[in-house]
Amino acid sequence: MLVIGHRGARAEAPENTLGGFRHLRSLGILRVELDIQVARNGELVVIHDTDLQRTTGQEGNVHDFTALELAAMDACHLHFPSWPVREGIPDLVDVMRELQDFEHIQFEVKATLSSDVEAVVAQLPGLIRHFNLIDRCISTSFNPLYLQALRQDAPEIQRGLLFDEKFPGNPVELAQRLGCLILGPQQQLCAPPLIQAAHAAGLIISTWTVNDPERMRELASWGIHSLITDQPTLALNTLVDCRQPALG
Repeated sequence: MLVIGHRGARAEAPENTLGGFRHLRSLGILRVELDIQVARNGELVVIHDTDLQRTTGQEGNVHDFTALELAAMDACHLHFPSWPVREGIPDLVDVMRELQDFEHIQFEVKATLSSDVEAVVAQLPGLIRHFNLIDRCISTSFNPLYLQALRQDAPEIQRGLLFDEKFPGNPVELAQRLGCLILGPQQQLCAPPLIQAAHAAGLIISTWTVNDPERMRELASWGIHSLITDQPTLALNTLVDCRQPALG
């Protein structure tokens, strides 16, 4: 089973920042999940929330600012006051450049507005090709409309369907219809019947967000592909054989 850093290493370093990704690398983990949002100028930036308050302490929305303005904000010291340098909200190009040596990258797309879906689909595939990441990345989302649009415009990019307890239908069937490789359940929903159904459908399970050692061991015993964690150091100390190739 593979260990994937959630937003870099969210409990150990500022989330979705270049410094956070470097911290993950320093642990010997070259697998990461990160979040994509659309800035005011249509550029793609890496941040989880649409609202800026939790990450930066500033009022406003990602859509209200350009990528350059977001990069100038402090995205680390609210939660990591002793972090040695200021970390801004990075644009996706800088993040892809930083992750050139990573084995596996999950680009979670947060687009809910149709305009954001269009902006991501218009840019993300070209960036993935430019940085030669096609064989090392997957784009995931809760939004099936985004996954369908990506499949139509760039079918060579692997996709993953995320879902939580609010999902109304059969996630395995929907993931199959969307041509997904990965099924990404919230970890509380990850149980043997779901895993068996996913495997029978040719899907692999990458579950989130797992921070309890006993749960990590349990999931590993069930044969899932990977878990996403805020605490990669804990995962390394809990699990063995978690540095194998990403999609082998």
